[in-house]
Amino acid sequence: MLIWIFALLDLFVLFTLIVTHYSWIVSPILILLSFLYLIGKGIVFFGELLSMLDLVIAVYFVLFAFGVTFNLLFYFGVVVLLYKIIMSFVS
Repeated sequence: MLIWIFALLDLFVLFTLIVTHYSWIVSPILILLSFLYLIGKGIVFFGELLSMLDLVIAVYFVLFAFGVTFNLLFYFGVVVLLYKIIMSFVS
């Protein structure tokens, strides 16, 4: 059950990542919530590869706040989040 909650929250982060990258919706609240979730999860599960990748994606959200976007980090974040979401629902 907890894994599904994390998957849904990762889906929220993926949504925020996509809409912010393409400037469809630029909401500081969405960016802040996504950042805090990824930082919190990255710190709690620190040491695991996917949690460290969460921290990298969180740093990218900080760059979003300053208006900086990188396509490579965007696609990397999308792939990592999709992987985590799919693996959460499969297992």
